Amino acid sequence: MAGYDVVIEKIRGTGKAATRVADGLRGANCSVAVPSGDAGMPGARCVGKLAEVKQVLQDREQGYERRLDAHAASMAKAADLYSGREDAATADLSVPVRSTGGRKPV
Repeated sequence: MAGYDVVIEKIRGTGKAATRVADGLRGANCSVAVPSGDAGMPGARCVGKLAEVKQVLQDREQGYERRLDAHAASMAKAADLYSGREDAATADLSVPVRSTGGRKPV
């Protein structure tokens, strides 16, 4: 490949980084910090809100993890495509030459 190896490796690295972040989020499990049950305050009005907050946190964590996993898979697929097909790399990774002035087409 003519100069595209560096870009392809950066794409591959981006995917690997997304996987590491997703794994870190899975390991952090932030929603566990929100207490379950009555949180030591039986009958308090906040009990229902705590359960709601915990559910929202769990949903958001899972959403972030899914999106990061999808991004990682997309980056790996792109890197594999570009490393196997120079025509695709040339078409997608080339920087268009900008005009420095002069006459423009009508």
